[in-house]
Amino acid sequence: MSYLPTLRREHKGAIVLDGSAAAHEQLRILADLYREDPEGIGDMLIQIADLKGQAERERDLDGLGHAEHMRDEIVSELLDELGGAETRLDPRDNHHALMQARSLAYQARRIGDAAEQRAEELAALTAVARGVREERRKPPVC
Repeated sequence: MSYLPTLRREHKGAIVLDGSAAAHEQLRILADLYREDPEGIGDMLIQIADLKGQAERERDLDGLGHAEHMRDEIVSELLDELGGAETRLDPRDNHHALMQARSLAYQARRIGDAAEQRAEELAALTAVARGVREERRKPPVC
């Protein structure tokens, strides 16, 4: 089973990059780690949650403090215990991963092209509407 994100289409042509397979696997590993060491894993999760509030308060005070860095370190440590969040793309070992990465890049380019084209259409429509409004505002010629 591949844990790479996959592209899927939703209603009205929306494209979704779905990374749930990797998240499912990490949650299963987290559950196993919790079963082995409920206090240790539970303490890490509580620290992450507690540091969130502290980091937000520090951010409100112009970013003073170290809570956010401490929180990031604990999250990184926990991610390392879960096996990390990186997916290696080695074409020698996994040709499918390479093809999927190419497909993602192609889809991203298509999305970018479509967005650019739509922005140009909207700019043209806006200019036309602006011209019509300005014509309506002109006083009638006698």
